[in-house]
Order: sequence, then C-alpha cells, then structure tokens
Amino acid sequence: MKLRTNLFDLWVYHKEDGIPKYLLFHTSQEKADKWFRGGRFWQIPGEFVGDDEEVIDAIKRCLKDLNLDYKSIWAAEHTYIVYNSRRKNMEIIPVFAAEVIKNEDVPITWEHSEWGWFTAEEALKRIKFRGLIEGLRWAREFISENSSPLMELRLD
Repeated sequence: MKLRTNLFDLWVYHKEDGIPKYLLFHTSQEKADKWFRGGRFWQIPGEFVGDDEEVIDAIKRCLKDLNLDYKSIWAAEHTYIVYNSRRKNMEIIPVFAAEVIKNEDVPITWEHSEWGWFTAEEALKRIKFRGLIEGLRWAREFISENSSPLMELRLD
C-alpha cells in the first residue's frame, strides 16, 4: 500500500445575491460500475498534482478544464485521510476553494452524468462522504461564507 499526497479537493463556488452556490458533479453509471460497485454519488472537482507542478498551477488547470474563470483561490486549512479502494492507497487530501465567475457551460466527461450549482444546504443533502462534508464546512467557515477571510489563505 502506498501513501499518496499528490491530489486535492476543490470547492468551486460563485455567489448569487451574496449566497455561495457550489459546483457538484454526479457520477455516471459507467464510472460507478467500473470503479465503485455500481454506487453513484455526488462529488466535487479534484485533480492530481503533476510531479514538477505546484498545487496552485494544478488548481488553475482544473478550473480551465471546467471552462471556469476564477476570482480567487484559497487554502481551506483542512485535509483528510482516506483509504481509496479503487487505487488501493492511503490518500492525504488537502481541501481548497475557488470563487469563480458563474458559467452554465461546464463540460462533463464520461465520468459524470450531470452537474449543478447548489447552495450549501442543497449540497449537504447530496454529498455522503465524510471528507466532502467536512471540507465544505471548513470552506464555508473560513472562505466562502466568511465576510473577512484571512488573506494569508489566499493563494492566487
């Protein structure tokens, strides 16, 4: 078993009338059948960091792949550890947040069947994994719903 530290979760959000809405993707049945014993779930963007790549550059690459322009990128000061049965690794996953300009043309790949922008309460009804639930809590508290987020957490 390996310990992987080259990946991250990214809570992507935009604000409508001052209220954050978060981007979620629903896994496709094909992805669920291939890797998750048929179980489908809602998830957030995430990515691997290349060998010679800084995490901020990987975050920007992730946002570009989603056809999203960012306003700000933040460290959420939260990490979690999971055993990933698909990759048979222990993984330490740091959590980041990015405020973006809303786009209704977010591309999806074969891995997802749908996506949407959701309030925190709507997102919490959809996400099931502890790491995502806790990551959203910290992103909200320190960044997206904080009227004065610490500038020390801003990465861009």
